[in-house]
Order: sequence, then C-alpha cells, then structure tokens
Amino acid sequence: IIGKFFFQFGITISAAVALSLLEALTLAPMRCSQFLDVATTHRGITGWVEKAMEYSKNVYAKLLVFCLDHKWLVFLISIVFFVLSLASLPRIRKEFVPAQDQSMFLCRIKTPIGSSLEFTSERMKEVEKIAMQRPEFKRYYAAVGGFGGGEVNSGMLFVTLKAPRDRPRDPETGKRWTQEEIMAYYRREFNQVPDVKAVIQDLSMRGFAAQRGFPIEFTIRGPNWDRLVELADQIEAEMRKSDLFQDVDTDYQSGMPELRVYPDRDLAFARGVSINSIASAINAMIGGERVAKYTESGRRYDVRVQVVKEQRARAEDIQKLVVWNNRGEMVRLSDVTRIEEKPSLLAITRKGRERAIGIFANIGRGKSQADSLKKAEEIAKAILPEGYRLVFSGTSQTFRESFESLIFALWLGIVVAFMVLASQFNHLIHPVTVLLALPFSLSGAFLSLALSGFSLNVFSMIGLILLMGIVKKNSILLVEFTNQMRERGLGVREALLTACPIRLRPIIMTTVSTIAAAIPPALAMGPGAETRIPMAISVIGGVTVSTLLTLFVVPAAYLAFSRFEKHETRPPAGE
Repeated sequence: IIGKFFFQFGITISAAVALSLLEALTLAPMRCSQFLDVATTHRGITGWVEKAMEYSKNVYAKLLVFCLDHKWLVFLISIVFFVLSLASLPRIRKEFVPAQDQSMFLCRIKTPIGSSLEFTSERMKEVEKIAMQRPEFKRYYAAVGGFGGGEVNSGMLFVTLKAPRDRPRDPETGKRWTQEEIMAYYRREFNQVPDVKAVIQDLSMRGFAAQRGFPIEFTIRGPNWDRLVELADQIEAEMRKSDLFQDVDTDYQSGMPELRVYPDRDLAFARGVSINSIASAINAMIGGERVAKYTESGRRYDVRVQVVKEQRARAEDIQKLVVWNNRGEMVRLSDVTRIEEKPSLLAITRKGRERAIGIFANIGRGKSQADSLKKAEEIAKAILPEGYRLVFSGTSQTFRESFESLIFALWLGIVVAFMVLASQFNHLIHPVTVLLALPFSLSGAFLSLALSGFSLNVFSMIGLILLMGIVKKNSILLVEFTNQMRERGLGVREALLTACPIRLRPIIMTTVSTIAAAIPPALAMGPGAETRIPMAISVIGGVTVSTLLTLFVVPAAYLAFSRFEKHETRPPAGE
C-alpha cells in the first residue's frame, strides 16, 4: 500500500511538472508577446517593490564581494550551521502519521477472564453512561462479545464526537477540548468502572496498517509457551514503568476456567462404558448436537439436543449426566470419570508457525513513536533469552519500512539529479555546485519542524522530497547564467559578480511564490490539517534557509571549484 501510494504521488508530480514545462515554453511566451509592457516609471506598490529589489541587489552585490574574498570562511560557517541544525533532529518527534482530530475513536473494553456475556454487557452499559455525559459526545456504537460473539469478556465502543468547531467551550478555560484531551478523560473514567480495563485507540494513528492499528505493536515468539508467557509479562511490566507508553495490553489472556474430564479406564471397563460414549454424552448435553430436521412454512430447521442452561452451568452438573453402557444400562459419569478445574488460555495464537504473544500500546502523550519503538526493542533485548525474539508488526513495522524507503528515495533522487545535471552541463563539477543547496534545505526543514513542534512523519518526508526538486532551481539559475557570462569572455570572479546580482530577482520571485503557496496549508484549520501542516512547514523552512545560504555558498563553491576545470574549455579564471 505504501509503495502504491508513493508511486501514484510520483506520477502525479511528474505529470504536473511536465505540463507546467509545456506551458512555460509555449503559452507563457505567447502571453508575454501580447500583454507584457515594461514600464519605465513605477508607482504605488510596484514602485515600492522595485526600490526594495534594487536595494536588495546592491546589498547582495556588496556581500557577495566579501564572500568571494573569504570563501573558506563561508564554507566553514555553512558546515557549522548544517551540523548544528542536525542537532535539532533528536528533538523532533518521529512518527508514521500524525494524530488527527477525526472526532471519533475506539475503546476496547475487557472484563475479567471467565466473565459471562451478560456480565460484560452490564459493565458496557456503565461505560456507555459515562461516554454520554460529555458535552462533546455525539453518538456511539457498542458491540459486546466481538463481532463473532465468541469473546464473551470483551466489547468495543465506537465514540463519535462533535466537530471541533461545534464543541462547547470549557467554562473554566474558555477553550474547546481537543480529541486527545477527551480521549485522556475517557481513558481515566472508563478504567474506574469496577472489573473493567479500557484501552483507547486513536483510529487516525492506524496509518496503512491492517493489524490492530496501535502505533506500538509487536509479538514475542519462542518455543516454550509457559516461558513465553513469563517473558511477555516482564516486558509489559517494564513498558508500564516508562512514560513513552500508555494503554499497554496484550492478546494473551490467561485464567480462563477450564474443566477437564478424565475417564477412569478401569472403572469404565468394569461397567461396560466406552470412552466414545463418555465423549458423545458430554458433547451432546453441554455443547449440543443436531439430531434431526423439520420443515415448517417452506423452511427447514435443526433439532438440537442439549441440557437446559440452568443444569449445565457448574462442574457438578457434568457429573450428574448419564451414559449408556454396552448392556443397555445407564451409568452416571461420576462413577467412571473425574473432573479437574484449571486456569487456561482464552485463545492460543501463532505467527509464522511459531508460538506468539502480541503486545500493543499507545504512544505516551507528546512522545515520539521512534523513541517508543527503540525503548520497546531495548526492553525486549534485555529480557529475552536465546531462542526468543521480538518481531514488529502492524503500524510499527510499516513505520520502519516506510522511513527506510523514503530515505532510500532521497538518496536515489540525489543520484538521479546529479546524472541529469551532469548531462545538461556536460560537466562533473557544476552538478556538485548545484547540489550544495540540498543540505541547507534539510537544515531549514529540521529547524522549522523543531521550532514549530510538529513531527517528522510520512507527510513531512514528502515535503523533504519536494524540496529536493525546488531548491535546486536557485542554484541552477546562478550556475547557468555564470557560465553564460564566462562564455562572453569574463573571468570566473567577474562572471559571478555580474550574474549573481542579476539572477537575484528571479530567485526571490520563485522563493516568495513557493512560500506563498505553502502558507495556506501551513495555516489549515479544517479536517486533515494535521497531515498537511508538517509538509508545508518543512517546505517553508527548507526553501527559506536554502535560498539565503545558496546565494552565498554556491558562488563561493563555484569560484573554489573552478580550479579543477580544464582550462582549455574555459577562459582563464579571473580571480
């Protein structure tokens, strides 16, 4: 699903760029020939902008002279800035997808093992009353026993809230409660109901996973079941001690009362009772057995034999059952069997043909998913002995795989860009000069995310990939026009001092237009804004910082790298 998503995204971007190129080469020149009018005098806003651009050009020309004279100082400052910007990376939360206020969430309710369906239903009714007390509450859907009806001690509650703008303001603070705050309230109140364990799940954090959808999800696998249970309990206990996790839970449920009937073969033989007769009697009387069918009103119905509910609820009731022996006599089960009651598992799970216990949790409030996964892995490595292992699944697995794929896509994009630029410039040095803008775009993106408090997720990574294509344009403008000046006979230094100030205006225009286009999604307030804001923030920060540094670092690098050129293909450097 992730691959398909990014493939479609790449196709869309490629088509958009191709169409914009076609428009720039055909329709734009046509419109200029008909409507462009270069005025000699400027008034109003146009005059103010023109004066500002002319002033910026003069200031930039003076600063450029200083940078070319101290190019190694420029390199040192830029490297230090890039390294310091990477120091902000640990402060940025890393997660698969950001939490969204979708005005809905899921609550999983559990009662003690062995609880009846009626007991679980009564506890669910208490939970429903608490849910309806909040003024933000809109409606709910509850299911007891699971969708299949077999999980008698569990239930699910889907709660739908009012839209954020329709929620009443808190009388004390005057603010509207967010979904995260409401979920925290319900988490606390639901768990105060006797015999109830409630786990709240934010459905927006499921991402593209097909499992339970918790941001922290993994299985513990090993050969011995009893040892596996012991290790899983230790891992859960350690996770609950850390503030990186909340709602720690597992799919392993022990303590389910189980009745085991052991036939006494000597007594059964003495009374002429077969083991098959004992099993058939228990199966028919307790579980029920179809013995016939009948037809009524054109429909066929099963006829089942089963002991009434009141006479099969206790272990003593089984001993009261009777079976036929081989002589046609009725014998009590208590005379040929013994019954033991032991705690057992509600369900046994396997993954990849291995015994497995699933553990899942939510991320602690305001914490990073990457830090939580790392902590869970450290806990497991410290506890699990040889022969037992941790395997991430669901959203946790998708998070790791997607980030690895995106990082690979970034490097692949750089390699492809270098190859294309090398073919266009017919040179190996100029593409390196152009690509110097890329590290500063990452610096700007990381700093903007750290200062704004947003996370590094799939959508902000898309913004980084977009930056790879956007910020190279400024470097290309400087390098290409400088090459044109050198072809006219200017030296390297004179070409830079001539070309760079002239190209300042288009660089500022492209930068401002890009930032202006990213501001609306950065200020988005509607549904799904949490996914658009990080991408827009990373684009704004990356474009701003890379533009400022590109204007000085790229000319200095061009001058420094010019000594590696073949002098027969270029005029002598005018340093």
